[in-house]
Amino acid sequence: MNVPMTDRRLLPTLPLGALRAFDAAARHGSFKAAALELSVTPAAVSHQIKGLEKRLGTTLFDRLNRGLRLTSAGQRLAMVTMESFTRLDAGLRELDASGLTNGSAMLSISAAPSIAAKWLVPRLHRFQAAHPAIELRLQSGDALADVTSGSGIDVALRYGTGHYGADVSETQLWLPGEIVVVCAPTLAQGGSLGSPMDVLHHPLLRTSLPARREAGKQAAGGAGTELGGWSAWLAAAGIDPATIASSTMRGPLFGSSHLAIDAAAAGRGLALAPRILVADDIAAGRLVEPFPIAVPDPFAYWLVHATRRAAEPSIRAFARWIKDEALRTSGA
Repeated sequence: MNVPMTDRRLLPTLPLGALRAFDAAARHGSFKAAALELSVTPAAVSHQIKGLEKRLGTTLFDRLNRGLRLTSAGQRLAMVTMESFTRLDAGLRELDASGLTNGSAMLSISAAPSIAAKWLVPRLHRFQAAHPAIELRLQSGDALADVTSGSGIDVALRYGTGHYGADVSETQLWLPGEIVVVCAPTLAQGGSLGSPMDVLHHPLLRTSLPARREAGKQAAGGAGTELGGWSAWLAAAGIDPATIASSTMRGPLFGSSHLAIDAAAAGRGLALAPRILVADDIAAGRLVEPFPIAVPDPFAYWLVHATRRAAEPSIRAFARWIKDEALRTSGA
């Protein structure tokens, strides 16, 4: 058969409905069964296929008493239509699942509690203003979200050492930062914090790392410091180990850094936290840093998502936006 089926000049004039009717008839071997699938009459299917045969200049079916049989030309076209419609249907289903076919998209974000409360939420309005068609769903928790399975989580913000899996794309949002001491301005101005040693006379708002780790190192939440974090800070402040060991560190234990930070802002004591989490509160005057002493943060904040989904519009838009926001606050 000498039919230029791959000639792209044919594509604008070939009727999609006729190709769909041919595909259904080829699969079922019957105009009647094809009509049932397409919710039209058998006569309509027959008419569409006759028009397609006329357009292509070849016969696609042998009409038999008990059904249809593809000609050699029909067999060749059936291979093309079956693959094309399968791929088209799969693509449309993927778009529909993401919400893009109705002009909107859904993006589910999982974030460690502290980065969600102290950094992400105050900035999300800027993303929504730039991308009004993307509907956001934010979940906050310490558990490591699996972005590669059907968990419903599209992207996640995690606090840890990275290396979240072979199929995971991860972007470090800031260079390794510092952990600092903060307190309410009234506490710093009261004259009771003349030297780093004086912190031992105040409640120390401690934060524990979540129990769940990955590879012995991963922190799922945004704790920022272990129970011994105050000992590390006091050592960096030049206080001798014997004094630190003999000191009674008083104060409540919080499950997340943002809770300790809020308690410090309320004047309940001093908190240790990653600098990125307290930068906004310091800038607003809700917190102060009473001593210019910091210890390195062993963890970092990461944006993670499934590598295979990197090209999806909503994920790509969020990744671009959060990288820009992180760069804007990288000096914090």
